Amino acid sequence: MNIKDLVRPEVLNLPTINAPEVSEGMIRMNANESPASPWKKSNTIPLNRYPPIRPNSLTKKMAQFYRVSKNEILVSRGSTEAVDTIIRTFCRPNIDSILVSPPTFDMYQFFANLNSVAFEQVPLRLENNFALKIEDLTNAITKKTKLIFISTPNSPCGSSTTNEDIRLILEATKNSALVVVDEAYIEFSSLSSMINEINNYKNLIVLRTLSKAFSLAGARCGSMIASAEVINFLKKISPPFSFSTPAINHIEKVLSSNDLDANNQQIKKIIAEREQLKQNLSNLLCVNKVWQSDGNFLLVKFYSNDVVLNMLRKHHILVGQIKNNKVLENCLRITIGTPEENSALIEALSLIDF
Repeated sequence: MNIKDLVRPEVLNLPTINAPEVSEGMIRMNANESPASPWKKSNTIPLNRYPPIRPNSLTKKMAQFYRVSKNEILVSRGSTEAVDTIIRTFCRPNIDSILVSPPTFDMYQFFANLNSVAFEQVPLRLENNFALKIEDLTNAITKKTKLIFISTPNSPCGSSTTNEDIRLILEATKNSALVVVDEAYIEFSSLSSMINEINNYKNLIVLRTLSKAFSLAGARCGSMIASAEVINFLKKISPPFSFSTPAINHIEKVLSSNDLDANNQQIKKIIAEREQLKQNLSNLLCVNKVWQSDGNFLLVKFYSNDVVLNMLRKHHILVGQIKNNKVLENCLRITIGTPEENSALIEALSLIDF
């Protein structure tokens, strides 16, 4: 398959926005910036200069982190920007479509609608514990299908798709569409990443993020990982100056620190708390069902969401609400907190009497 044939024609002729690296000590008189920072008492790093057009140093650091070439990764402001970039690179408005299996990350539909791209659905089945049935998905592929989004582990359900099943989808679409595997929660599961397959399947794009398992949601740092050819096309759409200087500096320091071991221990603690919280929730009178989860959250069905939400408001506890989905009626998504926060949740819900 020639990836170029799947790219929007308008994108093919776009220039890739790049700029030479700025070396230390270089006199910068090219970008109409302020030559100095007057904010001497703010105790912050000087921000009178623009950040790099492309965060090349961060890209190198992220490439090392995910063990890929720097030409096989494009950093983004979280997965939301990545989804938008991918859709705008490959989908022609009012012609192409994306294929998604809800309930799932709602930004797939949001950016499809925003870009006038048709949104086709293959719903996950409640009776199958929301696991994706490959036959359902492959049977729904049409000539208009340009992108297939697979979130694994999937939010809000917590279910996962095996790598073997993803390979089947990649094979079925290798001459017609790209498969985007969103691995936002993979660190909380026993799954192995599909990153190692990017050069075996030219139609594969893997999304990763530092927001969940690496406690950097406020930094808004995600990654698109694919073959160098795919990344080159995505770069044409990716906006310049997308990362602020403080964000670049902070992320690089974190990834260069000795705290990664501590972070891995925290992931293990969250997984242990997830299993404990699942057990404690299952024992409550107000709970109808708790699904097994491979993420840092649980999908919980209550007998009455209204009663539960009123009680949680009284105790100043926020949980994820799922709206406009009949299959998930009376379901809430609960993020795993600290042991103290999880105990407070159980204590509040224990006060509900049916």
